[in-house]
Amino acid sequence: MVKKYAIFFIIFYTFFCQAQIADTLPVQKPQKSIEKYDDYIKLRLGLSNSFNSFRIKDKTSRLDFTLSPNQRLRSTLTLIYKFIEVDLGYTPEFLRFNKDDAIKGHTKFYNLGTRLYFGQWMQELQYAKTKGFYIDKNDVGLENNILFPHFQVQKIGGSTSYVFNPDFSFRAIFLQSEWQQKSAGSFVPSISYYFTQIKNNNPSKDHVFDIAIGPGYYYNWIIHNKFLISAGTYSGLGFNSTKTIYSDGTPHEISESLSFQAQFRLTAGYNSERFFAGAATSLNSFSYSSESLIHVEDQQQFLEFYIGYRFKAPKRISSLFEKK
Repeated sequence: MVKKYAIFFIIFYTFFCQAQIADTLPVQKPQKSIEKYDDYIKLRLGLSNSFNSFRIKDKTSRLDFTLSPNQRLRSTLTLIYKFIEVDLGYTPEFLRFNKDDAIKGHTKFYNLGTRLYFGQWMQELQYAKTKGFYIDKNDVGLENNILFPHFQVQKIGGSTSYVFNPDFSFRAIFLQSEWQQKSAGSFVPSISYYFTQIKNNNPSKDHVFDIAIGPGYYYNWIIHNKFLISAGTYSGLGFNSTKTIYSDGTPHEISESLSFQAQFRLTAGYNSERFFAGAATSLNSFSYSSESLIHVEDQQQFLEFYIGYRFKAPKRISSLFEKK
């Protein structure tokens, strides 16, 4: 017994001494704020849960419910080189872990997006199509969920942002095509714009246009040069126009109102020269101020875990991007 305690003490004391020595050694501070990987091609695989839902409040009936798709994991493959980012998302059958289509309905989802960087400007574009929604039975006090298998939402749009602090890296937040070496934050104003088409199995469909502009702030906190925690928020004020189009001869209807946009994002990441990984979550919400008895909130929610690898670009590809 004494021998076991002695061995335990020696091991513990050895680790303790090493920890004390490591803490007293000076940490080499990076010479620059951002590490760029311009000469590398980055491949990134993410597993995400991204969906568009609508929260509806009816003042007359006092109903408050959410129209949601049947959520599931999706894979996203991203190719990054220089200022180009291309995302391709698809849901293969082997990733469908939830087998509750009979309860919540079957949802089909497809998205395509890209981000382009020009100096301190960032341009984001995205397209998403979702078909198959449901209302949870607990929201409306029924025994079963209400299914809308033909309810379809197509959304196309994006945002244009300007990063005031050149020592702050947006790429380190999104896809780690750069790495933030020194903690930094930045004021990031943005203008966002989206066109959404909503239709169901009826003779009408809605065309919704949203535009908003406002301030944002993001901060990247770096821990031991390898780990990142990033948080940011954006709020915007804008304009909404909704046009209801009927195919049975009924006159079209147009409603216009102020819109309010709120966006939150939280990211944690790890980085080495070749390998990187992380997790991110975000919420993007539009709400509308109108005299209508029905209040609608358009919400986009996102959660992702990802891993990635960098490798040197072939000379044939790098030569196409070299300045003449």
